[in-house]
Amino acid sequence: MRAVRHALWGLTLTAAWMGCGDVHVPLESGFGKDVVAEAYGEVLTWDSLASWVPDDLNLEDSAAFAERVIDRWMREQVMVTQARTQLQKELPSLEQALEAYRRSLLINTYENRYVESRLDTEVSEEDIAAYYEAHPELFTLHDHAVRTLYVHLPDPKVAAQTRGANWSKKDQRAWDKEMDQVEEWLAAADSVSIPELERWCIERGAVHHVDHEAWWSVGELLDEVPLSLYRVESQIQRTSPLSFQENDRMYFVRFLDHGLKGKTAPLDVARDQITELLLQGRRQQLREALRDTLLQRAWAEGDLRRENL
Repeated sequence: MRAVRHALWGLTLTAAWMGCGDVHVPLESGFGKDVVAEAYGEVLTWDSLASWVPDDLNLEDSAAFAERVIDRWMREQVMVTQARTQLQKELPSLEQALEAYRRSLLINTYENRYVESRLDTEVSEEDIAAYYEAHPELFTLHDHAVRTLYVHLPDPKVAAQTRGANWSKKDQRAWDKEMDQVEEWLAAADSVSIPELERWCIERGAVHHVDHEAWWSVGELLDEVPLSLYRVESQIQRTSPLSFQENDRMYFVRFLDHGLKGKTAPLDVARDQITELLLQGRRQQLREALRDTLLQRAWAEGDLRRENL
């Protein structure tokens, strides 16, 4: 803020030194509450203007930004005044709506800050599992879900032919051996094979997903891998690796687990949703406790009074 003020103050002094006689430079008070623009009795002060201008702008950009702020402010005052003139009959109800919004914004801001400063964000596995067992109807799958591993890369034979290079039988045997190795790694999918597979992918520049804990919807997976799924339910239950070629790329896929559309989602799929639901419940409890405490305090201190109906 200080840098912006200095920049705008520098522009004001420069304008004065250049002989702009209509520029008033308040030498004693600096910016303060001095007025830079006025419209219909409303004023824009130098301090207010400076608060809108980012600190990281240079002198020239600060001046241009300030000009846009002043122009926008004056346009807004014109529109507000015109609206008040044309909507005289609606003003009372509009003012009531604005006041209701103001109170709601004030309350929500206070409650949110109070709650977030006291919220326990640690959610145990026991709490997650208990909620999952108690509310299975909340976690129905809207699409088939799968845990899967996949790898794809340009077909080396096609790539060699495209470059005009010779693709020999020796090259083909070497590639066949690599394909067999990839499928072996995918079939094992354990703590030894996955790092080996990932290293091979990096060396080959292959696109790969080898996080065996991540879940995908089938729709999301198809955006990454052009599988031909014509009997989806049976195909995603296949756990042996599969490979195919599409658009001059080689694809390797292994399904690890699945959840069927219309059934209850596996716990790992629902985990994030359950965690958020539990936290939302805690937030609501904190809000209600705050409201009750403040109400009781207000009654106890004599700040409230009401007549019986």
